Parts: sequence; structure tokens; C-alpha cells
Amino acid sequence: MRKPQLLMGPLALALLGMAFCLWSAFGNDINFCVTAGCSLYQDFSIGGVSLWWLGMTAFAGLFLLALVGASAWGVVFSALALAGDIALLLLMVFTAPCISCLVVAVFFALSFCAFRRAYADEERRGPQRHSLLLLIWMALFLVNVGVAVRSQNDVWAINDLVPNEEGNIAPSVRMFFSPSCPSCRQGVEILSGKVDVGFYPVTESPEDLIKILAMRKHLDDGLSMAEALAQSQKAVREDVSLWSPDAVWLRFRLLRNKAHIFLAGSRTIPFFEYHGLPSMLVRQAQRAATAPANAASPKTHTPPPGSWDGTGSEPSFLNDDPIAGQCGNGRPCP
Repeated sequence: MRKPQLLMGPLALALLGMAFCLWSAFGNDINFCVTAGCSLYQDFSIGGVSLWWLGMTAFAGLFLLALVGASAWGVVFSALALAGDIALLLLMVFTAPCISCLVVAVFFALSFCAFRRAYADEERRGPQRHSLLLLIWMALFLVNVGVAVRSQNDVWAINDLVPNEEGNIAPSVRMFFSPSCPSCRQGVEILSGKVDVGFYPVTESPEDLIKILAMRKHLDDGLSMAEALAQSQKAVREDVSLWSPDAVWLRFRLLRNKAHIFLAGSRTIPFFEYHGLPSMLVRQAQRAATAPANAASPKTHTPPPGSWDGTGSEPSFLNDDPIAGQCGNGRPCP
């Protein structure tokens, strides 16, 4: 009877996987996991048991099998673990990728390959056939890596953003605009000078790239957003270099901004994103609250802006007309 041998490769990989899961379960000190999926799956559990403890249990089982040299059982157990990991990878494809989970996935895949190699060597078999399970895992893993990389390429603001109290640069309002869109220009004029607003340019016409390049130059010269946008309307092709390295990089940034709008389900600009309760909704609620009191008062009064006392013609903000102009999605910018 052949004496079982210690399987060093699978043993080392299982030990590393156990250590990483244990480290993540207690909250790692190095915050390298920065995707949305990291926060989503950090406290995710199955039957009240954290995924990290389940992962550590799986690696502990692989460790024991490698310790006693049970390569055949190691192949079976690592294949089951890899199948479970495939289910998690598929879930992350439809939600959000988690960098730490992808690291654990690599340990599971390497453990599976190591046990297969050990089993083939033990049985003195020839070259191994490709594993369908491993191919499925590889496809889902690459998709998750691609999504994770894309999620880190955030949209680009043309103005300098002011860090918040936590030191993060996250404006409370994001405005995506085109220099050739009249409604966008009006919005920039209204919001120019507000430190909590980020302005994200996109191109709706061939001339927009010229104007955005000119805007950057005017902003560097100290002009405000509204002033830079107004001055950029005079820019011509001869004023900028469209194929310089900086312009080529700018094209990529603008494309990324536009992709963000499309991924959000919109095709028109200006496009706004609010982080928090928009102040205009608070003002509208306040005006609505004062309208009944003013209507009940017998004395002559002037309704506050944005409200209606029920007399006279219906104001424009209550009719069915659009509240703002839009460009894009078949609507040309005049």
C-alpha cells in the first residue's frame, strides 16, 4: 500500500486562502477593495454565516486533504468549491464585483488546478484535458475583472472639485452638459460658482471638442465656469490642437462621461445627478405649504414665487409644458 504524501502546492494555496478569508472576516487594515461590491458583500451571509467564514471553512477542508495527501478527494472537494465560487461570480456579474472576492476566487481556481496536477502525477497520467468547470470560471472571472476596472474609471469633471469633510471629492450635484446646448449653458450660468457642483462635459456636435478645450484654457486662466463657457463659444479650430496627447486623452474622458449618461438610461442633456435631497424640492414644499394660508387670508396679497393662490390663470409651473429644454436623442441643439 502506497503511503500518502504531503501535497505542498495545494497545502500552501489552501493556507493562503484561509489566511486571506480570516483577515477579511475581521476587517482588513489595507483598504484595497474599493469597488461597490466590496461594501455589498463585506457583510453578506448565507444562513447567518458570513461568506468569509464559509470560504475559510472550504480552504480548511482543502488544507486537511492536502495534508493527508488525498489528491483524488482534493479534486472533488476543490471542484465543488469552484462550482460555488462560479455561482458567486455569476451573482457579481449582475450586481457589482468585489475585489476581495476575486482574490479568493483565484485561490479556489489555483487549488483546483494544483489538486488536479497532484492527482495526475500520482496516477502517472498523461497530459490533462481542459476542465469545462475551469473554463466557465475563467470566463466569469474575466467579466468581473473588466467590470471592476471600468467602475474605477470614474467620470471626469472639467472644474476643480472641493474635498468634503471626509477629504473625498464627491460633489452633491453632478451636471453633464454640452457647450452647444442652450439649456446646458443656462444651467451652467445658474450653477456657476457653487463649490458643491461638478460640471462634466460631453460632446453633442463636432465643435464641442474645440469649445471644451478652450474652456479648459479659460478655467486655467482663472475664469469662472460661466465665463469660460461664454468665452469658449468664440473658439475656432485654429485656437486649439485636436490631436495633441492632451486632446486625445480628453476625447477618451468625454466618451466616458457620455457612456455614464447612457448607462444611467438617459439620452438627453443636461443630465443631473443629485447626492441627497435637492434643495429645489424643499423650496417647492415650503411654497406649497404657504399657498393655502395665503388663499385663506382675506387681505390682498401677492403669492410667493412658485406658488398659486387658486385665482387667476394657472401659472406656468402647473401646466403640462416642459420645465426645461433638452438636447440629444433626436432633439437637435439649436
